[in-house]
Amino acid sequence: MRILIFADGGRDIGMGHAVRMKLLAGAIKNNCSITFYTNKEASSYLSSDQWEVIIKPDKEQKKFIVREINRQAPDLLIFDLLDMPCDWLEEVKKHSSARIVLFEEKREHVIHLCDAVINGIYGGLKSRTVQMGSAAVYEGPEYMILHPGFEKAKQLYQLRKECRTILVSLGGSDPKKLVFKVMEACRRIPDIHRKRVIIVMGGAAPHADDVRAHLTQMPYAEMVRQTNDMAALLSRADMAVVSGGITLYETICTGVPCIVLSQVEHQTETAGKFAARGAAVHLGLGEGISADVLARHMSDMAADYPLRTGLHQNGKPLVDGRGIKRAAAILYDL
Repeated sequence: MRILIFADGGRDIGMGHAVRMKLLAGAIKNNCSITFYTNKEASSYLSSDQWEVIIKPDKEQKKFIVREINRQAPDLLIFDLLDMPCDWLEEVKKHSSARIVLFEEKREHVIHLCDAVINGIYGGLKSRTVQMGSAAVYEGPEYMILHPGFEKAKQLYQLRKECRTILVSLGGSDPKKLVFKVMEACRRIPDIHRKRVIIVMGGAAPHADDVRAHLTQMPYAEMVRQTNDMAALLSRADMAVVSGGITLYETICTGVPCIVLSQVEHQTETAGKFAARGAAVHLGLGEGISADVLARHMSDMAADYPLRTGLHQNGKPLVDGRGIKRAAAILYDL
């Protein structure tokens, strides 16, 4: 099967789209021929000897995409783009009979132009499948694409009574630079020198060197740059401070009690749903939270084993880590 995947990523829009599609491509590569179309910022992250990566031009992308679809004659088109333009799909459908799949799309008029939509984030925490015109829409955490390692990490993770390790991960680009607020909060936790703080910085975060410089004054902390094994890092953690994107799902799936600092408004909706189920502590948009308030919440969670136990147990049933298998099966069945 010939597949073209369109996904962008970078400092301003985050790396979630690119991360999700790279994972999916890795799961289906043995049965497909894959070409990625992306922006310059995400091209190095998506680079692999398993598929071709082509950088889209900044201008006249619709014409470029139609031309490439005519040249490649794909069987399947996958779009994981922020606010996918409706006119692109209309033009594509004029020139190709390829099946079309979108990720994280909730606009009905756009959905009606597709064959399937996979929304791991949109929708509630109870997964469902609905038909909208000719499109099948799969919604909920059952369809959240995570690294295969999380399914195993979920099975093996055990919550320890003493909180010794705190993991911090604020997305692939950390656009609001919330990591500095978390580091300042750490300095205000009285017994922080008895703990280990692991700060994970995504490859699209331009301030990683500044973070590293700050860590020279924090002997209890270390920085991990662009990890390929987040499941292993979370498995070491007794609690976490995360943003409200893919990392939140990874954390809930593993079973790590967490505090959520949302980077953007739409993340507050997702984090709020987990908080309502007692599976996370959501503080709202991170830029509106003071270091003092964050330090208090971090200190309270670290000291409160019953609180962490409740978060762990409430989150355990919500994300099973098998979404990548379900998404691959949907693509094969189209």
